Amino acid sequence: MRVFSALVGALLLTACATTQINLADTCAGKPARSQCWMELESHPGCYVWNSFLQEGMTASWSGECAGSMAEGEGELLFTWSDKVQAGQGALVDGKPSGPWTLNHWDGRKEDVTY
Repeated sequence: MRVFSALVGALLLTACATTQINLADTCAGKPARSQCWMELESHPGCYVWNSFLQEGMTASWSGECAGSMAEGEGELLFTWSDKVQAGQGALVDGKPSGPWTLNHWDGRKEDVTY
C-alpha cells in the first residue's frame, strides 16, 4: 500500500518557508485522517504538512528548518502506534524534492521522485 507515499508526498508542506502557520490548521486536537500542519518533535516551532494524520502520530526531521518549515536533506520519520514510516531525501520549502527512499512501516522499501 502506498500509505507512506501519501505520508511523505502529500504529508509535507505545500507553502513556502515564509508562510505563517495558522494555529487552527495545526494537527493539535484534530481527528485521525485530518489534513493539518504537524509540528516536528525534533524541531519545536517547525512544521510539515500531514495529509493523513493517524491517532497519536508524531513526526521528526533530521535536517534543518527555515523559519517554520522543514528544509534541506535529511530523514523524515512518522511514528504512530507501533509503526514507523521513514523517508530520506530533500525538502524544499517543506515539500519533498527530487529522489526519496521510503521505508514503509510494513518493511517495504520504495524509491520515488518528487
